[in-house]
Amino acid sequence: MVNVHIHRFAADGAPDDPETVRFFHAQWTIYQKLVDANVLRHREIAQLIHEALNARFMGAFTFLDIACGDASLAKRALEGTRVARYHGVDLAMPAIEFAAANLDGVPYEVDLDYRDYAADLAERALRADAVWCGLSMHHLDTDAKLRVMREIRALIAPGGLFMLYEPTLADGETRADYMRRIRPYVLSEWVMLSGEELAQILEHIETCDLPETSESWISLGRSAGFSQGREVYAVPGGFFRVYRFLP
Repeated sequence: MVNVHIHRFAADGAPDDPETVRFFHAQWTIYQKLVDANVLRHREIAQLIHEALNARFMGAFTFLDIACGDASLAKRALEGTRVARYHGVDLAMPAIEFAAANLDGVPYEVDLDYRDYAADLAERALRADAVWCGLSMHHLDTDAKLRVMREIRALIAPGGLFMLYEPTLADGETRADYMRRIRPYVLSEWVMLSGEELAQILEHIETCDLPETSESWISLGRSAGFSQGREVYAVPGGFFRVYRFLP
């Protein structure tokens, strides 16, 4: 069994305050219901990542999971690959603790950082062969997205891979159009959530989400220095899509 190493950087190493922990668990309960129902197609996306990793890496590789959460998607994707080291980064200490429990006993080295991923990327010295970021970068404005993608490009080793899963506007769609379109979709499709949970998730989407078009996500990758970028998967409805970038 390989030990799981947790490194604390956030909040001067202090645990999250009780209100932060309470908020995390409320949001996490909603997220877990969506994952369990597979409405965000986590099972299909894990398989997609798995296949991409096995096609790209014939030998041992390192995997960086940005905003890793409980690492369940990455764990599923990495099973049966040649991964030698997993590195997860998340700003929520409860998520790091969930990830540590979830990854206990896996046959590869595990490091978990309690830290804001933007700060981690800006200061990271270690390179990574494969980088994954799911449903996190859309909280940044376009300029900040580009900065993060440039930092990701700088740390990816030759022959590496970056995969991204984010909310996506339809061609020619504005953010306001997207919000009008996603509300009835959420209300009709995410029926596993209670009325209160639906209200919470819609408030989060409408106040925090800053999606880009597929063309814009790919253009950001080119501007960041990736030689290739393309959309490889769309969740039914097209609200969320996966992109693959090569250095």
